[in-house]
Amino acid sequence: MKPNTFEECLNQYSRMIKATMKKLHIYKNFDEYYQIGQIALWMAYQQYQTEKGSFSSYAYITVRGYLLNELSKAIKYDERNVFSEQGIEDLIHFDEAFPLVNFKSFLDGISPLQKQILIERFYFNHEFPQIAKNLNMKESSVRSSYRYALKRLRDSK
Repeated sequence: MKPNTFEECLNQYSRMIKATMKKLHIYKNFDEYYQIGQIALWMAYQQYQTEKGSFSSYAYITVRGYLLNELSKAIKYDERNVFSEQGIEDLIHFDEAFPLVNFKSFLDGISPLQKQILIERFYFNHEFPQIAKNLNMKESSVRSSYRYALKRLRDSK
């Protein structure tokens, strides 16, 4: 039977959310996933239809599904965004200790124009309109060359 108010529902099913998280081995970002579980419970509370079965089963399946979906998204994000700490440090710290010659060594495999665009963008921190003006190009062409250069650099690593 569905509780009369969502507050009652939350009080009654908060242990179920935590137990589901424990079964799914969710220990990192506990509060974030608990909130996702609460949102899923809200969705179950709103969408429940009595003729489809018991509320408790529907709530459990909905909460578990939302948590699994969020875990799947987190895994995909982690797989796509792997950074090597050394490479990031080298790219972040631009000062006298990191001359332009060292920065250019990261840019092997792209055209001289693409190198110039990346140098102006990352080393000198110029915006696209300024780069386009400096190189006497359209801003859209600069952006396109920039994206293509980054893609080539990613593919070559």
